Amino acid sequence: MPTTQTRVHQKVDEEEIALVLQCKDSHEFYERYVKAFPKKRKGIESISKIWRRRSEFGKKQQQVSPQPAASPSKPVPATSVDLETLLVLQNKHMTELCALAREQLKVSKEILAQLKGEPEKPEVSAHKHRVTGITAQFEPAKKEPQKKKELAKPAPILIGS
Repeated sequence: MPTTQTRVHQKVDEEEIALVLQCKDSHEFYERYVKAFPKKRKGIESISKIWRRRSEFGKKQQQVSPQPAASPSKPVPATSVDLETLLVLQNKHMTELCALAREQLKVSKEILAQLKGEPEKPEVSAHKHRVTGITAQFEPAKKEPQKKKELAKPAPILIGS
């Protein structure tokens, strides 16, 4: 007895496939499907089955119309002047990044020292390095006035009997 072939999946129109591929999640697909196809009386189960086949539709569409991949163009040989300017620019950016990293490290050390209650270590350099935006600026280090040490007054000597 010959077996009748049953359809595993329902027939999906090209418009439905295009809509499935445009949507990012199932809720968005359901809402747009109901608005785009008001005459089709498909239930939520049928619509969710279409959504589950999304990857299958994407693969089929890529097979039917393969999109031209980014064709590797022949690299244009760069002149030494171009390379030199690019290296100078790269070095400039790397210097700025290093300065920012040093400043961040210094600030982090100061914060940790204050949290631990340790006295601050005096600055090693005579100039304070400040980075603003793209350019680096140097400022002379601000010296704090020295605090005068006050000697404790000796307590009076009491002679008692």
